[in-house]
Amino acid sequence: MSVFTAIPGALLRPVAAVGERAALRIVDGLLAAGIAEDIARRILEGPELERIVVVAVESPAVARVAERVVDSPQAERLVGRVIESRLLDEAVARLLESEDLWLLVDEVARSPSVTEAISHQGVGFAEQMAGVVRARSRTADARVERLARRVLRREVPDGRGG
Repeated sequence: MSVFTAIPGALLRPVAAVGERAALRIVDGLLAAGIAEDIARRILEGPELERIVVVAVESPAVARVAERVVDSPQAERLVGRVIESRLLDEAVARLLESEDLWLLVDEVARSPSVTEAISHQGVGFAEQMAGVVRARSRTADARVERLARRVLRREVPDGRGG
């Protein structure tokens, strides 16, 4: 039989409360002495930060929190404010001035998939235009034919259509 099992719970509770208060006083003293800043500095400057970030990013709990934050009305308002602010205009202006952007656009424009898509688009457009021309040609042919029939009916001496 252990010493702790022989002592009634009612006697251990005050001892635990005193121990808890003592532990909190020690933590408060360490925090007041700047230990939290020292720990934070050591973590931020050392290799531990990368491991902490990797664990945090891969954590399902962090994913749930991030999802709630992104879906929140506050995030929606923030995005709206960014879009309405000069910040977005300034970012776009800087991007358009960037030589790297135009190099990227040029590279994308010359890529085989884009040139193939454009040529297909061109063929499709040409087929569309040919269809329009055919339809208009049929309409024009029909009008000319009707006009010719009218003219020929008037010129026929016995009045029969031809």
